[in-house]
Amino acid sequence: MLAGTSALGHSISGSDKLSTTTVGTHSSFSSTRESGKCCSMHRHFHEYVCNLMSTYRPYILCRILAMILLALPLVFPNSAAAQSQPRAEVSRAGQSAKVHMDQGKAQMDKRRFAVAIRSFSAAIRRDPRLSEAYLLRGKAYDQVGLPQKAIKDFTRYIELHPSDPKGYILRGDAKNFNLEHEAATQDYTAAIKLAPSSASAYLGRGLAYAGMAKYDNAIKDYQWVLKINPNNAEALGNMGIACMLANRPVEAMSYFEKALEHETNPQWRAKIQQWTEQLLQGASAAKRGTKGPTR
Repeated sequence: MLAGTSALGHSISGSDKLSTTTVGTHSSFSSTRESGKCCSMHRHFHEYVCNLMSTYRPYILCRILAMILLALPLVFPNSAAAQSQPRAEVSRAGQSAKVHMDQGKAQMDKRRFAVAIRSFSAAIRRDPRLSEAYLLRGKAYDQVGLPQKAIKDFTRYIELHPSDPKGYILRGDAKNFNLEHEAATQDYTAAIKLAPSSASAYLGRGLAYAGMAKYDNAIKDYQWVLKINPNNAEALGNMGIACMLANRPVEAMSYFEKALEHETNPQWRAKIQQWTEQLLQGASAAKRGTKGPTR
């Protein structure tokens, strides 16, 4: 009966727009002996479909079948429709994370760091393994003066990419900002092992050594940077500061003069000029046999 007409004589193929594939599927289930609760549910569901087809007129059947198709993933969890749902949800989650990432990057460009943090947090909620989100949110936390939160994000990035020196350098910078100089040197050293020619790693470690008053170690690290790039203004300025604090004023003056040739940041130029004046005043006071100014 199902292969040709329903109980009321309505055709279930051709003009009624019902594919015989649906009927064939029912026949195959009817001819299979099934056992257990799941098989019983399948059987009752198909009997329910047949009853609907024999009761309602064809122009209503399309609407009813559409509702049934929506219920298929619940009745047949192994069906293609059920299996496609998780994939679709993952796809939507990925797209949503990307949208939040793009929004966060746009806010970073505008220096609206607090708003960017919210966007990156939303991206992480949708994709907890999105490493770039941790990296950028850590930078944003650093910018708003929350180094501990930045350290936590950079740590997560390192867990996801242990061979990337960038994570160690950024975490070292955050630790330096948080006055954790000893821990910072460990991160910079790890970065140097991964990238021996990284000027950023040597600069950061030099700053950490200077923060611990280990000026000779700091000077050695700045010298490595200047071997890589003799015109690095930041290394020249830091070298001048380290030499000044190590009571090596002549060397400090030389490095400050070179730093002024390459430094373009007005604030740092003003600072270097200020330190140069201090050195000159100290030298003049020394000649007069008086104590020079302290920094």
